[in-house]
Amino acid sequence: MAVPLATTTIAVLRVPVDATRDPYDAQPAADTVASGVRAHISSPSGREHVAGGSQEVVEFRLACDPVDLRHTDRVQDEQTGSTYEVVWARPRQGLGLDHIEAGLKQVSGGAR
Repeated sequence: MAVPLATTTIAVLRVPVDATRDPYDAQPAADTVASGVRAHISSPSGREHVAGGSQEVVEFRLACDPVDLRHTDRVQDEQTGSTYEVVWARPRQGLGLDHIEAGLKQVSGGAR
């Protein structure tokens, strides 16, 4: 058994690392590392803030079945199509409820 309450499924997207790529160039297309992963995305704190100009940053919490998830990945909710950036990810183990817990953020708008 893993995540006891799954409200969606996610896909894990990873941009290939290329040390020779100029950081100002467009990023290459992301590879899909996993899909159909049972998950629950929530915003328990309701934290959001305007980072400058019209840029808005909203934080979320993810709980999902065990999967290779890194802090540089992106997560796409397969039901809504929303995409989030992974800020941190940690495995949680014990009592037959092994799962991954992660912090997500979603940025919209632009900074001035």
